[in-house]
Amino acid sequence: MCGRVTQFGRWAEIVRELGVEAPVAAPRYNVTPGTPVVTVRAEDGVTLAESVLWGFRPRRAVGGRDEGHANARAESAYDKPTFRESAGLRRCLVPVDGYYEWSVEGRARIPHYFRAADGGPLALAGLWSVTEGASPRLTFCVVTVAPNREAAAVHSRMPVLLMGAARRAWLSGRPFSPDDFAALARTAPDGSLAVHRVGPEVGRAAAEGPGLISPLGRAAGQSDFLSDLLG
Repeated sequence: MCGRVTQFGRWAEIVRELGVEAPVAAPRYNVTPGTPVVTVRAEDGVTLAESVLWGFRPRRAVGGRDEGHANARAESAYDKPTFRESAGLRRCLVPVDGYYEWSVEGRARIPHYFRAADGGPLALAGLWSVTEGASPRLTFCVVTVAPNREAAAVHSRMPVLLMGAARRAWLSGRPFSPDDFAALARTAPDGSLAVHRVGPEVGRAAAEGPGLISPLGRAAGQSDFLSDLLG
């Protein structure tokens, strides 16, 4: 799954790459489901970058108490009525600097931080929807697939990472068949991610700040991780 991301710096490069002005947003190092996240989507031929609530609810959702779906499995998106319509017609990108995932060791859950191996931003594949009713709500989820080598060392799933021309293809307004969807919603190549263990503080939804992504136990005298990443 993918349940925590960061948007603190280079994520905006992806927005500008798609020809859209990046919205002004405070740096966030612990973005959780149930909160707004900057996403990029196409609607009526116009590409938009705006904050959307993370927690997908289908267009005809009933009730409003739950936070919706944080993720959708790529392999079953067309098999489930919840995601089928958006998989075919309403896809978005979630530009991030990285994401967190937890491994399990005995009874302990160990947090790790994933980022692009080349230090750049990541574009996660997403689905969006607008619920019907008196108070329509725009929501999204992240599409996940089987892990590549780096991700598999931590978890059994990873987000779909879109690179190069695949980003514009994912945002295209044309309807996708299941084959079109599967051609883009694939596992990222081995070697495309770097990962390191981080401290347990990220497990608190209210925790914030650049220290959350610092490698656990970085020794004094080592280069500053965040400065290197932003540099």
